[in-house]
Amino acid sequence: MASVQQFANVTSQQVGEGFLFVDRSQKSGNFAPYSVAWNLAVDHTLSRSLALRVKYLQSFARDMITLQPQQITNQNALVLGSSGSAQTRQFEFTAKVGAVSNRQFYFSYVRQYARGTLSDAENYLGETPFPVVRQGLVASLPSEIPNRFLLWGTYSLPHKFQLMPHVEVRNGFPYQATNGLQQYVLMNGPQSRYPRYFSMDIRVSKEIPLAKKHVVRLSATILNLTNHFNPLEVHSNFADPLYGTFFGNYGRKLVVDFDVLH
Repeated sequence: MASVQQFANVTSQQVGEGFLFVDRSQKSGNFAPYSVAWNLAVDHTLSRSLALRVKYLQSFARDMITLQPQQITNQNALVLGSSGSAQTRQFEFTAKVGAVSNRQFYFSYVRQYARGTLSDAENYLGETPFPVVRQGLVASLPSEIPNRFLLWGTYSLPHKFQLMPHVEVRNGFPYQATNGLQQYVLMNGPQSRYPRYFSMDIRVSKEIPLAKKHVVRLSATILNLTNHFNPLEVHSNFADPLYGTFFGNYGRKLVVDFDVLH
């Protein structure tokens, strides 16, 4: 029979602060999470049918609220503190090709680095809190995408048809392995990730006059045209016989809809 462990609930105190705009009193729970972000973008039109944009973004967050198990005076405790941090650096290149709005295509490449504390308190607060309190770990953030390619646009066809493709190719999201006790496991080498994501969507629409002031737009969209396997979940626990197996997927799908326009 497993033994029962009791944990005291403790709220710590943030000591010292180097950020100019944060003023806190020296008492328990004096947390003041903050973030700073800046970006720089340059636009340049090379010709009537080609325009480029280069953008760089950087942000960091400090004193993020965390909840971690600790030993305090030989007693187990769940400590609410502010030791979390996160940092993001992102480079983006976008090109617009086409001289008229109904025949334009966009290409975008994004290079991103995002790393921070995975044990922030957002996992344990809210309507559906995570039941296991894990030790702190600094790793790639769950939303980090090192490389992402996008292609989208609109192309007018005869008889007032419009073709709107959307193609996305990117790295899979990172995930962190856990053990039988649901605690994070440090891995050797690069962090584990979902497989490469690929999706090609095609939308075809046609506008039909309904009256003098109304138009009906009929549309048909094929999502994930190639039926590529883009898993939604993974068995990430070492104690699971299916460890490393990906599952869940939105396969090829046809959606038909209409809009009434004034």
